Amino acid sequence: MAPHNIIIRFAEKQDLSSYIGLRKFSLRESPFAFSDSWEDEVSKTPESYESEIVAVPSEHFTLVAFTPENECIGFISCTRDKRKKARHRALLHSLYVLPGYRGNSIGKRLIGESRKIISAVPDVEQLQLWVLLSGEDSAIGFYEKAGFEEMGGVFKDDLKINGKYVDAVCMVMHL
Repeated sequence: MAPHNIIIRFAEKQDLSSYIGLRKFSLRESPFAFSDSWEDEVSKTPESYESEIVAVPSEHFTLVAFTPENECIGFISCTRDKRKKARHRALLHSLYVLPGYRGNSIGKRLIGESRKIISAVPDVEQLQLWVLLSGEDSAIGFYEKAGFEEMGGVFKDDLKINGKYVDAVCMVMHL
C-alpha cells in the first residue's frame, strides 16, 4: 500500500467502532509498546472512548489512518499537559500502525500531522513521549528519525508487563 493513498484525519464519532477495535488489537499485539493494558481497556465504555477521540485540538486529539477501502490501520493520540506550569508541553501517548502496513512511512506521517497540529497551539513548545525498553524492537531509533531526542536517563522498572519489569526513556521534540 502506497503511503500517499492513506487518509489521515481527526478521529470522529463515526470512527468509534473501528478505533476501539484497533486500539484493543494494538494492546494485545504489542503489549510492550503501551503503558495501558488490554485488561484496563476492556472495562472502558464507548462513551469514554468518544471523549478521548473527539478532538479539541488545543487540548487533545486522535488522528486515524484509513486505507481508501475505509480500513482503520493506525492512530496517534496527543494531549496537552493540563497543569499550569507544564502547559508548554504536549504528550504523544499512543501511536500504532497495523503490522502489515509498517515500513510505509504511515507512522512518520501520523507524527508529522500531529506535529503540525501541536505547533499551531499557542505556547506549546515541546512534544514528549515515553518509550518502553522491553528489549523487543525498541522504537527509539524510529522516534529519533522523526525528530525526537532522549531526555534524561532511563527510568528503571517503570512498568511491570506480564510479570516482567520494563524500563522507559522519555523523549522530546522541540517545536
